[in-house]
Amino acid sequence: MTRTLVERLAWRARTDPARSAFHFRGVPRSFGDLWREVDRLAAALTGRGLVRGERAVVAVPNGPEFFTAFYGVQLAGGVPVPLSPGSGARRLSAMAARCGARFFLGAPSGPPGGGDAPFDELRAAGLEVVSPEDGAQAAASAPLPEIGPGDLAYIQYTSGSTGEPKGVEVRHHSLLTNLRQMIEGMEITESDVFVSWLPVYHDMGLVLMTMAPLYLGAPLFLLPTSLRHPSVWLAEIAQRRGTFTAAPDFGYRVCLRRVRDPDAYDLSSLRVALNAAEPVRARTVAEFESAFGLANVMRPAYGLAEATVGVSMCALGHRARVDERGFVSVGVPFPGIELAILSERALAPRGEIGEILVRGPANTSGYWSDPVATRALFWGDGYIRTGDLGYLDAAGELFVVGRRKNLIIQGGRNIAPREVEEAIDALPFVRASAAVGLDRGGDEGEQIYALAELHRKRQGERAAYRDMAAQAVEAVRSHLGLRPGRLYLVPAGTIPRTANGKIRYPALRQSLVDGSLRSSGRLLYPEY
Repeated sequence: MTRTLVERLAWRARTDPARSAFHFRGVPRSFGDLWREVDRLAAALTGRGLVRGERAVVAVPNGPEFFTAFYGVQLAGGVPVPLSPGSGARRLSAMAARCGARFFLGAPSGPPGGGDAPFDELRAAGLEVVSPEDGAQAAASAPLPEIGPGDLAYIQYTSGSTGEPKGVEVRHHSLLTNLRQMIEGMEITESDVFVSWLPVYHDMGLVLMTMAPLYLGAPLFLLPTSLRHPSVWLAEIAQRRGTFTAAPDFGYRVCLRRVRDPDAYDLSSLRVALNAAEPVRARTVAEFESAFGLANVMRPAYGLAEATVGVSMCALGHRARVDERGFVSVGVPFPGIELAILSERALAPRGEIGEILVRGPANTSGYWSDPVATRALFWGDGYIRTGDLGYLDAAGELFVVGRRKNLIIQGGRNIAPREVEEAIDALPFVRASAAVGLDRGGDEGEQIYALAELHRKRQGERAAYRDMAAQAVEAVRSHLGLRPGRLYLVPAGTIPRTANGKIRYPALRQSLVDGSLRSSGRLLYPEY
C-alpha cells in the first residue's frame, strides 16, 4: 500500500518509466524523466543542508520545474510551501519567515520587480536560493530520510480572502486519503483526460488537477495560469478530448464573456467541468452548458484547504439543484466525510442555515505555528469549522450561502454578497461586482455598499455613468427588494482579489472605511 505520493511516483518510474506523467505546452514528460529530476534535486538540497521536516518555499509557475521543485523537497524530507510566483520579493520573504523556511525554490526569472538581480532581496533576507534546475549537476540517489504517512506533506497557505493567511498543515496520509475520496466520489479513472490551467501552487490546481492524475497515471495536459485568452483552455479540451477540467465560477463566466463563437469548440468529450473555490452561480451553470451544447457536465462542488481540498460534489449525471433563493447545491460529501451545520452552539436540524462543519480523516491537524487559530478551528468531536454558511436539505445535499464574516445583515435580514453581485453582474456594461456591508453608525444600521467594475470599452462613456449606476441600483432593488446604501462605478481590476480569483472582502471593506478607494482616484462615479 502506497504511504505517500512520492512513493507512488517512484513506483510509476520503476514500473512504467516511459509513461507520460504530464504534458506542458504540448511537450510530454515521462514518469522516468520526472523521477530522475526529482531525485537529483533532492540530492542537491540534502547536500546544501536541508533536513527532515524543514520548510522550503516553492514559488514556481505551472510547468515541469514546479513538479521537480515540489517533489524534490518532499523526497529530501522537507516540507514544500507553495506560494504564488507572482508575489514580490518582500511578500515571499515575509511568508518564508512566517513558516520558518530557510530555502527558496523559484523560477529563474525570480519574483516580480527583481531587476537585474532578482534574488538579491531574498538572499539578503537569509534565504538559500535554489533553482529547480540545480539538481542537474547533483549525483542522484544520495542518502535521503525516510518519509512517513504522519509527516507533513506540505503547508498550504489559505488565500487570505477573509483575513491573514494561515498555514494549513497537510500530512501525507491526509493527502492520499482525500485523493482516494475524490477519485471514488467523482468516479475518476486512469482513462480520464485532465486539462487544467489552474495554478499548481493552490489546493484545487495542485491536489485535484495534478496529483489525482499523477496518482492514477491518467493523462494530464497542463497549461500556463492565465485566462486572458480562455480560448486556449477550450481548444486544449477539444484537441485532447479532455474529460475532466475545473475552474472557479468566474473562469466559466470569462469564457461566456470572451468567447464569441462557442460552436468552434467541441467540448462533447467532457465528463466533468468542476465548478468550485468560490460561490457557484446557477446562471453560470445554465449558460455555459447551453452555450457549449452540454448537459449535466458542470458539477458544482465544495472544498477547503483545511479538509485537504475536496468535501462534496453534485451527483454525476444529474441536473444541479437550485433552491428558491438561487443557491446551488454542491451535493453530498465524498466517502468518509461527514457534514453538519452549527447554529449558535448546537447542531442545527435539516434546512436551517448555520456554519458548515466538516469531519473526516483528511482534515488538517491544524495551522502551522498558530495554536490560537488551531484551537478556534475545531468544534465538538473532530469537526472543523469552515467559516462558511450553508444548510443541508432533507436529502443531505449541501447548499452554501456565503462566508460567515462576509454576510450583510440589513434590518435583521441576512444577505449573501453573491445575491447582490449576481443582480449587478447581469448588466451588460458590468465586468464584475462586489458587495460588502458597512455600518456607518446611523439609525439604518448596516447597509449594502457595492462596486461595479465597467468593461474597459465602456469606461470612457462618462455621460452614461449616472444612468449605469441607476440601472445597477434598480437591479439590486428588483432582485432583493432593497436599495444599496452606496453604488460605485470603478475601472476594471479595482476589486481586490486573491491570487486564485476570490474577492478579498476585508480589503474591500477597509478601502471603503479608510477612504483609500476614494483617494486612489479609481472612482468613476460618483467622483467624490
